Parts: sequence; C-alpha cells; structure tokens
Amino acid sequence: MVITITAKEQGGGTQFVPTPRRLHLGGERAEGVDRLNFELPEEWEGLSVSLYVEHEDGKLMTPMLLDGQNSVSVSRTFTESLQGKWMLAATNGAGYTAYTLPGSYDVYDTMDTSGDGTEIPQSQYEQFVSQVIQSASNAANAAAQAQASQAAAADAAGQAQSDADRAEEAAKRAEGIAPEEGAVLSVNGKGGVVELHAADVEAVPVPKNPVEGQMLVVKSVGEDGEVVMETEEKPESYGPGFVKMQTSIPVAERNASTLYFLVTANHNGTETRATNA
Repeated sequence: MVITITAKEQGGGTQFVPTPRRLHLGGERAEGVDRLNFELPEEWEGLSVSLYVEHEDGKLMTPMLLDGQNSVSVSRTFTESLQGKWMLAATNGAGYTAYTLPGSYDVYDTMDTSGDGTEIPQSQYEQFVSQVIQSASNAANAAAQAQASQAAAADAAGQAQSDADRAEEAAKRAEGIAPEEGAVLSVNGKGGVVELHAADVEAVPVPKNPVEGQMLVVKSVGEDGEVVMETEEKPESYGPGFVKMQTSIPVAERNASTLYFLVTANHNGTETRATNA
C-alpha cells in the first residue's frame, strides 16, 4: 500500500496530509502480510521518520522507524486492535520535528486463537540499530564490489597496453623488413628487399670503368674488406705482380695492385685461364 504525504499551507501553518488517511489492514492479529510504503515530502529528505500507532482503547504502541525505502511492515502493532489511529513524525534531532495529520485504520475480526503466542515488538532503538547494521553491511559489500571492479579494470587496461606494445613492436619489425613492392625475400639471413654486394657472395666487384679486352686488377683492399677493381692492359708475360691460382684465393687475402689468374684447365701443356675468378 502506498501512502503519499503532502505538505500544504493551511491558515498560515504547514500541514502534512496523508493520502489515503484511512487504512484497511487485513485480519485481526495478522502479521507481515502487508507493507506500508510512504512517499515523503522533500522537506523530510534525510530526516528520521517514525510511525506512531494508537489502539482504540488509547494504548500508544512503541513507535516504528521507517526503513531505508521509507516503508514498514504491518505487524501486530496495528492488528492487535480492531481499529485505531496512526501518524508519522519526522525529526532531525536538532530542533526540527514535524507530524502528519492523524489517520485511522481498521482490521476485520477473526476467530480467537489465544495461546499461539505473540512476539514482543522491537523497540525503536533496536529497529534503528538493525537498520544501521544492515546499511553498514550493504555499504561494505558495495565497497568490496567497487574495489574488485576497479582492480579488474586496471588488469584489463594493463593487458590492453601490453598487447598494444607488442603489436606496435611487431609492426615496426614488419615495416623494417617489408619490401616497398614485390614479395618478401630472405637471403643470407637478410629480410625485406635484399641488396647483395660482391663481398656478400665472396666475389670481386665490377670495375668503375671497365674496358673490353683488358685484365681485372685489384687496386686496393680496405680495412673492412672492400675491394676496388680496375682494368689494365693485358701483360705479355707473368711478372712479380701476377699470381697464378690453382684454386680461387678469397678476395680478403689478395694483395693490392696484383693481377690474379685462375687455371681452370690444362690440356697438352696449354693453360686455360680465367682472370680474377
């Protein structure tokens, strides 16, 4: 059951009027069947609100503190009497106290069930302590859930950053070896577009200014093994500046300004030579 409390100006004062004012609350001695839900005025936001019940014989029952949803269960505080009155009181404990106009209630008569026992209702203080404990438990659970969510979000962010870093590193490696056009190659451990020099295949380089019919001459060998080749006129005979090779001598072991011949065949005393092979 929903009961709306409205603040109204009346004769220069403020009245808090409940709608509806008369409540029909089920059977005599019934308990926990129905619940009263109050819609409070904004003036009472954050205040402590209690429900007062007075039986038809004038007996004032222990006030019931509304819970966090501004509601209260219909207990034997009401139903021990066939009819009575009720009202709400709101206070901030610092000088503000307000009351609703009293309303009335009734219950229908039931058969006598004497001897079934009647629970003693909680005092207002006990109700307040119970609500505080429940609120503290709810707050602790909410804090734990928030902390767990924050930790999970931090882990997810860290994993995402790690994945992004690995992806960026892989992209850099791919960019470094990918050719500008054509298929990706791999030669002698080199990736991407591979440019091979004579030294990479242990061969002598082409002269800068080759001349057809002349001999290749090693002009210089640098500290890094770089060989400079040129062409010169073919000598008429072997001299101290020429070396005849039966097997190829590696470029790095050859002397500068020396002409090398590789004997590739020997038929009837006639040598077949390839220069600088």
